[in-house]
Amino acid sequence: MAESEKNNLKVTIPHQIVDELALKSGDDVKIHITDNNVVIESGTENPEKTDIKIRWFVLPALIATIIFLSFFLIRQENLIPLTGRLSISAAVIILGVVSGVISFATFYIRNHQQDRNRALKGLYWRNFPVILLSFTIILALALLAIFWFMGILFKGAAFDPYTASALFLLFTMTINYFMIYAALHINSEMMVRLLITVIVSGVLASMVTNSDNHWWETNLSFLGTKHANYSWQFNLTLMVSALLMVGLIDYLFVWLQRKYQHNLGLNILRVLLTIMAFSLFGVGAFANNGEGLLHLLHDIAAWGLVAVLGLTVILIRWLLPKGSRQFQIISDVIVLLLFIDFVLFKYVGYFSLTAFQLVAFDLAFSWILLLLGTLRRLSHRDDLTMTVRLEDDEAEKRS
Repeated sequence: MAESEKNNLKVTIPHQIVDELALKSGDDVKIHITDNNVVIESGTENPEKTDIKIRWFVLPALIATIIFLSFFLIRQENLIPLTGRLSISAAVIILGVVSGVISFATFYIRNHQQDRNRALKGLYWRNFPVILLSFTIILALALLAIFWFMGILFKGAAFDPYTASALFLLFTMTINYFMIYAALHINSEMMVRLLITVIVSGVLASMVTNSDNHWWETNLSFLGTKHANYSWQFNLTLMVSALLMVGLIDYLFVWLQRKYQHNLGLNILRVLLTIMAFSLFGVGAFANNGEGLLHLLHDIAAWGLVAVLGLTVILIRWLLPKGSRQFQIISDVIVLLLFIDFVLFKYVGYFSLTAFQLVAFDLAFSWILLLLGTLRRLSHRDDLTMTVRLEDDEAEKRS
């Protein structure tokens, strides 16, 4: 009994996708299976789009290491401490951050110019300073935290110049690798994750470092005042979060306004979210240190943030072009919970000021994350999703 013939199937790619990917007859495409889904990719993409060449992160690290070693050899330092004023950590935080930022900027611009990453089409040059500053501050804060912890683990550790240079090289290569990776893969999902990581880790770290000060007996704003330990950490967390929000909002609305052109509700929502982000920046920039101009500016920013957030939550059902019913229900529930939270604090006296602020912060932050997730879903380019029919290639040849 003869085996049945196994014919190949062919697929016709619609012209919309052909135009979007600049395909032409004779081009190779890649096809692979992922979780029972067939994925077709352009085969003309440069593999350097996602692959990070070793030389990209090794060369800048080697240059920084030569500077590091030369500095300590000139000073004739026989032992270089792990942490401290003139130490491995100080050099990594200075030279490593400079090297990492240059790498990030280089590959961000290179990606934009070569258009390898479709996500970067929505990040205009006006966003570049905001994105660069955000990643610079995040990198510096991460290194400060890492070396603070290492200083506790390896208290008093010191190394000869060559061993110290090897450690410095490893740290700097790691920094450059992750900064290049971020530049090549930056998108809205990454920025949302960064926003969550920055604000949660920053606020929790401020709470932990001020546990001895019993900050909860005052209010949440105490963490950013001169009376708190490392108040700059709390304030910087709010400012970086605000910068990330500005970049993310601009990124999302570039796609949304292409998809829903001349939508008044989206334009209003964009303005409200931008005001919200700048108000958050003001809360961190103007510390609430008693009386005076800074105290006044802090209160204006804080109450402005609350007012704009409340207005946005109330109006969201009319501002979103295709908001899900579930999201609208959640928004209504959050409005009700915020109102109950305020009543329990202001009129019943059940909540302290700190408890009121913490509950309001949790509810507001959760709602903002849900809103950003909804905006990401709405901004997806589903107009390029279409059905195609598989045809028998051999049958066509026989006909």
